[in-house]
Amino acid sequence: MKRMLLSVLLSGAIAAGVTAQTLGEFKPKDQSYGLNKAKDAKRIYIAGFDVNFQVYNEKEDFKQGGHQLGGGMKGDASASLSIGLDGLDEKTVIDITDKLYKEYTDKLTAKGLTIITADEAAKIEAYEGWDRIKGGKINLAQIPGVMAVSPSAFEYFVKKVDKDGKEKKGGFLGNEASKYAKLSKDLDDAIIGSVDITVLFVQDQNAFQGNGANIKVKTNLRIIDTEGITMASDAKIKMKGQNTVTTVTSTVAFYHGKMGAGATTAYTGTLSKPLTIGGVIEDTRVQSFANAGVAQGNATIYGTFYSVRNASNKNAKIITVDPAKYSEGVYSGASKFLAFHTDEFLKGLK
Repeated sequence: MKRMLLSVLLSGAIAAGVTAQTLGEFKPKDQSYGLNKAKDAKRIYIAGFDVNFQVYNEKEDFKQGGHQLGGGMKGDASASLSIGLDGLDEKTVIDITDKLYKEYTDKLTAKGLTIITADEAAKIEAYEGWDRIKGGKINLAQIPGVMAVSPSAFEYFVKKVDKDGKEKKGGFLGNEASKYAKLSKDLDDAIIGSVDITVLFVQDQNAFQGNGANIKVKTNLRIIDTEGITMASDAKIKMKGQNTVTTVTSTVAFYHGKMGAGATTAYTGTLSKPLTIGGVIEDTRVQSFANAGVAQGNATIYGTFYSVRNASNKNAKIITVDPAKYSEGVYSGASKFLAFHTDEFLKGLK
């Protein structure tokens, strides 16, 4: 059902009248060590390059009724909310991703680094039995409500692809970075590069607060630091109002060498706060609230009977986006983030 809704939201390309794009305060941060140990490295392997674009979100809330303090009976309350972008097509997000990848690789080669091909990486022990994936496609299974995109001129390896199309990227307990030291070793101490940029437009506001079932969100287009995406669960068996939380992040990372289980060099570039992108989508707030009624009960010779009212509310919002303005604004923010951390790592190699 969610994929069908996403397909509908991606079908249009209608312009919306909004103001010029502006970027908010840019506050990068990084954690690094051992950069001088990678100064003699001449090659780099790009293990991952993902740009994730949120296009849809839905949430549910449920409050169980029952006996109330002070007497009376309250009914159940349920609320659901959905919000999506209309007009953001696949070509736009792939083009953004391709431009970012070219800028990234141009910086690496200008530094004198040779980029290791997927053909060479396919032969190493670390990727034995892994699936080789061609980039330039949209993956709707990776993150709920998000288009995950890899560059058209890029190939990468995943441990497996499940029946729903979600890619399992390996690493100890799902931590991809834990595999990079071995990758570096298997590739003759090459630098390992990894890029993951996430663009969200939905921001929760005091979700699930109040006496009834209550959901509030607002729009806020941004390159995130680390956040959790709350999404209505699509499990076949679930509790009423059940949601899932998926942690997402934006990082530009580099690793080199192997010592024990870890790398001898590591640089992880992130943000200390989200980088907002203004003037691209409509500023709006959406709420879904339901508060069931309370009955005091009617005493009869057969006992006390209650006539309670269950309450439910559904709210949906579709926001039309201009693909050209979205592309300009998101590319500007993502490029700023990617270029800064790539330059900082490369400067550290001197």
